Amino acid sequence: MFSTLHKQKKAEELIEEARQIVEESDQQCALAQERVQKSVADADNFRNRISKKTLKNFHDLFFKIRGAEPVEIADVTERPYADQLQELSERIEEIEPVEIAGAKKGKLPAVAASLAGALITVAAAFIIALVATGTPFDLQSVTAPEQLEKLLVWIGGGAFGYPHASALWGALGVAGAAVAAALIVWSVLMAKSSGRNLSVAQTSHADALNYRDRKAFYTAAMQQLNEKMQAYGKILETFDIFMQEYNAIIRRILYTEGKEFDSYKEDSKRTIERAAACAEAIVPLLNITIITSEGTPSDQLFEAVEKGNAFREALINSAPLPKEEGSHPRVSGTQTHASEEEAPPLAIDGESAR
Repeated sequence: MFSTLHKQKKAEELIEEARQIVEESDQQCALAQERVQKSVADADNFRNRISKKTLKNFHDLFFKIRGAEPVEIADVTERPYADQLQELSERIEEIEPVEIAGAKKGKLPAVAASLAGALITVAAAFIIALVATGTPFDLQSVTAPEQLEKLLVWIGGGAFGYPHASALWGALGVAGAAVAAALIVWSVLMAKSSGRNLSVAQTSHADALNYRDRKAFYTAAMQQLNEKMQAYGKILETFDIFMQEYNAIIRRILYTEGKEFDSYKEDSKRTIERAAACAEAIVPLLNITIITSEGTPSDQLFEAVEKGNAFREALINSAPLPKEEGSHPRVSGTQTHASEEEAPPLAIDGESAR
């Protein structure tokens, strides 16, 4: 009996723990998903502003300058990062939910069956006593005090010629047999129920652990992605702020110093060259895949954050800008543009700059 109760308690504990595992896994995954969605949305906003406004303004201003070294700016792809994140969300949704089966206690059926067993035992004892004593099978005979005492005396030892047989011993014997029968029936049914419950609970607990592991993989990936996207967003914001400032300075230079690069002051030349270097550097950082096919942050994102942070620190601290491997320092060129109308369009986000 104690083993039965232990199994039932263990089953209930496993079921409750399985429910907690599933619930906590869902909560952690949902929280990570909410955070990464915000960081990706912020990055998309900065990316769109840079590509559709800041870089286009720079393009239009820069090509008014005659004699500056040409700027090579690649196209910015149209696909937002949120689309890539949506693919990850769909992959998470494909994880089959775990159905935690409740541990059926089975106590009520067991109690009902045990009571039935007790009644059957009492009835059987009296039926045997009726037959042995030759008492008629009618309600009046059975319920008559003298007949009932006779039956109990027979049950209490009279059947074996026990000299001290009494109705009290008979009543105690019937009660004891009824209790024993009830306990046996209860134990058998609860043993089956608790064994079945424990087996179901163990299966549900194993399923919950597997579910947690699958969710944990994507939760950890999204947490790492969120961290990188937050850093990436700060990089884009820094580029946007400084490029807007450079655009304002270039507009002032055009207004105060004209359009001939060779006639500019040295500070003006350095500002224009620094702005051009930033414009060339930012586009590759905008054209990246942030998530791998496995749902983890991509190497491109790690590299973009590493390179972007180097540029960000240089911009904030007015330090020399990092040089790409194999690149050459920007120098003043001799190329002149025949007219502003002939300046090549800057294709960004599927549109031209003009």
